[in-house]
Order: sequence, then C-alpha cells, then structure tokens
Amino acid sequence: MSGRSSLSGIGSIEKAGKKNTWRIRVSLGKDPVTGKYRKSPSRTVHGTKSEAAKALMEYRAELMDPSAIKPSDITVGDYAARFHEEREHEFRSPLAWNREAYEIKWISSFFGAYRLQDLDTFTLRNAYSRMRKEGATESRLHRVHQKLSQIMNQAVDDGLIAKNPCSPISIPRPKPKERHSLTIDEAQRLNSIILGLPASAPHCAVLLALHTGMRRGEVLGLTWEHVHFDKRKLYVAQQYACDKVPRDPKSKKSKRWISLDSEIVAYLEEWKRTQRIELENRKRRLDREDTDAIAILQTEKSPVVTNVYGGYYDPNIFGRWFREFCVENGFGEQGRAIRYVDSRGIPRIKRTGYEGLKFHELRHTQATLLISNGADIKTVQNRLGHSTAALTMDIYAHAIEQNDREAADEIGELLGGE
Repeated sequence: MSGRSSLSGIGSIEKAGKKNTWRIRVSLGKDPVTGKYRKSPSRTVHGTKSEAAKALMEYRAELMDPSAIKPSDITVGDYAARFHEEREHEFRSPLAWNREAYEIKWISSFFGAYRLQDLDTFTLRNAYSRMRKEGATESRLHRVHQKLSQIMNQAVDDGLIAKNPCSPISIPRPKPKERHSLTIDEAQRLNSIILGLPASAPHCAVLLALHTGMRRGEVLGLTWEHVHFDKRKLYVAQQYACDKVPRDPKSKKSKRWISLDSEIVAYLEEWKRTQRIELENRKRRLDREDTDAIAILQTEKSPVVTNVYGGYYDPNIFGRWFREFCVENGFGEQGRAIRYVDSRGIPRIKRTGYEGLKFHELRHTQATLLISNGADIKTVQNRLGHSTAALTMDIYAHAIEQNDREAADEIGELLGGE
C-alpha cells in the first residue's frame, strides 16, 4: 500500500508513522494572489485507509460549510494547538510531549488571538521585549521562539501564510549552566561506600550511573538480556521514566553500547545471583501467606534494578531513596520535617528543602572525569548518548577548558626543553 495518495480535487492521505494512523489535508484551490495551490492544516485520523478517505470527505465538507472557519481566519492559538496534537506520535517521551505543551501555552497566551496571516515580525519583536520586562529568561524566550518558528514553518507548508515572520529574528540559545559533578575524591568515596554495602537494587542503580553515565530512566529500564558479561558491555535499549511505561530512550543516539569496567561487571554478577535468590525466597513466602501480591522470578527479561516483587522500580520511590541515601552518607542535607495527615487520614512526614547530590549529577561526574583525564569528545558523546559531539562540548566546556590550560603548560614545557 502506498504511503501517500491523493483524491483528485479533494486532498491527500498520508501515513503518519503509527499503524492505521493517517494525516489528511484538503485541497483549497489556487490562491488568487500568489497563484500557489493551497492546502488545509493537516488532521490526524485513525483507522483503515478507506476510513481515512471518508474522514477526508467529511473534513472537506466541514471546510466548505459557509459557517465554518475559513483558512484565512485561523488563529495562531488554534493552529498551535492542532500542531501539538498532531505531533504526539513523534515523541518518544511523554515528558518531552508535556514540555512542548508548555511552550504552546506560552505562545497562545501572547499570540493566540492573532490570525496566522496577521502575525508579523514587528509584532513579535515587541512581544519579546514585553516578555523580557515581565521576567522571561533568555532560555525561555529561545524555546518559545524556536517552537513558534517551527509552527509558522508548518503554516507556510500548509499554504496558510506566504513566509515565516520568525525568520528575521534571532534569539541565540543561552550557554548552558555549568553542571555540578563530584570531584574525583568524592566519586571514589561514593564508589567505596556502595561496594562496602550489601548488593541491592538501589545500590546497583547508583553504581551503574557512576560507572557508565547512564540516565536514571535508562538505569531503571535496563534488563538482564542487555547485560553481556562475556563482552563486558551493556546495551541501552529502553528507559523507564515517571510515566512508568518501558519505552525507547530519549533519542536515536541514546540507543547505544557501553563498555563496562571489571569492578562494575563483578558487582553486577554478584547482584544478579543475590536478586535471583531474593525473588525466589519472596515467592515462597508469598505462596505460604496466600496473599494477592505476586513475586516474579528472575528471567533475562527482568529489570536489573527491580522492586521487591521483581518488577520495575518506581522512579519516584527511587528518587526519595536516593535523597535519603545521600543525606545518610554526607552527600546532601535534608530540610525540616513537616508532619501532616493525608486524605485517607494516614499520618505522613514530608521532608523539604533537599540540597545536595542529584542522581543526574552522577552522569555529569562520569563525563567530567573522562574529559579531564584525556578522553576524546567523540568517545564521551557516544558513551553518554548525546545527539552530537557539539552538544557534549557545549555542556562540558569547563572540563575542556581545564584540559586546554594543561595542554598549554605541557606545550610550554616541551618547547622550553623542560
């Protein structure tokens, strides 16, 4: 079946990525001013191709209805909302999808009432100036402008506007904040603490992040089938984040092989044996107690970092455990305890104001230590799963600058004969 087809004089039907998902557009005829053929904004429909064709006819009837909104009357707010809705299948992560929704909200609040055809560069410059006065950061402005430009490019492709009013405006991406990371002494102390404790799922997660630079979702999504002890490698195939659904990692580059050092390999071997025994014991205990709880025995599909029943470890629960671990071991400080009663009448304690090591900073520690000790940028990029080497260089410019200082001293010593 063809990925794209057209119905003469009516419009086009195009596959939209997922199975039985189609993107339809209605032909709106030739623009009397520009002479170009126009199309309606795209609309995503689900079902068979025949059902998509029926939906196209209905969409055409809707647009031909004199009471319907004319393409020339479409507002930035309505078009931006539809743009976001139709891109859902393109996002690997619900978090990224929600971030775009937040940018769309900003765009709608400032430009939503404008018709697409009325939004011009002068209006945009004035709006950005007003947003700065109201406290918007350059980082926020950059993201809003980039998203609006993407939306307006789509409007150009749809034949709704002649040119993108965002194009003449440049709002550079601000330099990323310097990432915090552990010093070599702190990293060695953390490593020593974990190795001195009994092997467990959360301890294993910390050690994996410290030795590989994996993201938290990648650590929690790792399964035993992707740990290759003989090759001393693991493969990042998926992530398990706050939506609690195993899914593809952050980007295409995030799917990657990571080599393992002998220390982490030995720990993983020990933990795999311990995990198997713990899950078998828990299953026997639950069978005796005849409860509704189910323990899953270890298989190659089991997560490396499991909860007590053999399933995936809840990211939120793990986050709380990690903060408590850091406080107990001198890597963080917890604020005061607030006692309260939840909606079910159960007394609770909530800690506020945590300051200290964050799990993601173990990833920065890996990169900073590697670069500081002479690892090339391409190797660090591949190890971290960054989309480009340029991104790695931007994030870890401080470590690269330090290397450059040392290189200057070295070349001076060499040329001076010292």
